[in-house]
Amino acid sequence: MPQEDGFSEDQYGSLDLVPDMVCVCGSDGLHDYFNQAWRAYGTAVFASARWREWVLPADRHRVDQALREAMLSGSGCESDLRLVHPVDGARWFLLRARPLPGGADGACRWLHSLTDIDARKRRELTLLRDIRFQAEMLNVSVDCIKLLRPDGTLLQMNRAGCLALNVGEASGFGMEWLHLLPKESHPAGRQALLKARQGENARFLGISQLPGQDLRHWDNMLTPVKNAEGDVEAILCVSRDMTVERASERRIASLMHELTHRSKNMLAVVQALIRRTVPDPQAPFVSVLGQRIAAIVRNQDLLINGQWSGITIETLLASQTAVIGDVNQKRLLLHGVDGLRLLPETAERIGLAIHELTTNAIKYGALSNESGTVTIDWAIQEQGDDERFRLAWQEKGGPPVQAPAVRGFGTAVIERNPRAVRGASVIYRYEPDGVTWTFEAPVSSVLEEGGLG
Repeated sequence: MPQEDGFSEDQYGSLDLVPDMVCVCGSDGLHDYFNQAWRAYGTAVFASARWREWVLPADRHRVDQALREAMLSGSGCESDLRLVHPVDGARWFLLRARPLPGGADGACRWLHSLTDIDARKRRELTLLRDIRFQAEMLNVSVDCIKLLRPDGTLLQMNRAGCLALNVGEASGFGMEWLHLLPKESHPAGRQALLKARQGENARFLGISQLPGQDLRHWDNMLTPVKNAEGDVEAILCVSRDMTVERASERRIASLMHELTHRSKNMLAVVQALIRRTVPDPQAPFVSVLGQRIAAIVRNQDLLINGQWSGITIETLLASQTAVIGDVNQKRLLLHGVDGLRLLPETAERIGLAIHELTTNAIKYGALSNESGTVTIDWAIQEQGDDERFRLAWQEKGGPPVQAPAVRGFGTAVIERNPRAVRGASVIYRYEPDGVTWTFEAPVSSVLEEGGLG
């Protein structure tokens, strides 16, 4: 056993007790000693100067360069590497090279050790791969995705967010998120951040504009990220570019405005033709017809202003009973579920019926005197496995009423027209206390999907 390197035989023997593979070599690269763990790994060839042939080719150049630089500098080195393994194919090891004190001949010796880090390294690589996949998963999204600290500073942001806010992906982040937004968005953003910090979801609309680019509109959604104790540790902010949608909305609004304008012009022409065609333009039926046309216009206004997406029952009733004037505050009583949105076709049919009922009540019914009342109730009712929408009109306190001998166009608008709604039934009666009218139909025929506005 050579001892000119300063190692005693006992010290060499103690290296056999070390679980790591250890060898001693000279600065000329010749190896003097391999411990038991080294000799037991692989074949006899491994316990020789040729051991680096067992390093995988992908790692070999890096290892050779690290050892050369260590010997030149005399400062030692560390490097991860993979060794061919007779069973596992390849295993990860940590190579450490350290200079030893000079021996009797003054030559420098080196202590090389190989520590098995395969399990740890594979966990690290798996974690890094998962992190990379997660980052790439976020980067393929066109939405701007940001992770904020509760104080509003930026922890992380995907590629789309970096491009939208002109922030470098390698910036390290840490800046105030709100300061990256235009000042116009700060008040709404600050309120949303405060709400998210308190553990609630928040949302606000914002804008951004990079130099030389057009203004962009964003829908920002903030979601608190809580720990096991329920405390907010971070805030996820997802911003979706709504620029195209906003442009479409403006275009649709412009078209709807033009449609409303043309519809009103057409109905005005119809009214003018009626007045010029009939022998007596002052005849009562001319006024009635004009009012019915006006009711159609009001329905159209409501639906077009809502982009033909339906209107709430409250809005429809307010529009079609507006002719009552101040009376409606005291004698028109409305009761029902708030926010129910009617389908456009149903809203048209119900709206015309309500207008006709209102006109009749003012002329002949409960609103023709000083004390009568009209109550309008609506609700969703369970009938077995089905849900039905019910709308009821009831007059009280008016003069006695009786069914007309001949039922004309007004009756058709009140009774037959709403019945055209799929599955609908209409009951229209002249009761001793006043007129009653009840409309019922399946919810699916009356309300928009979701039902509530």
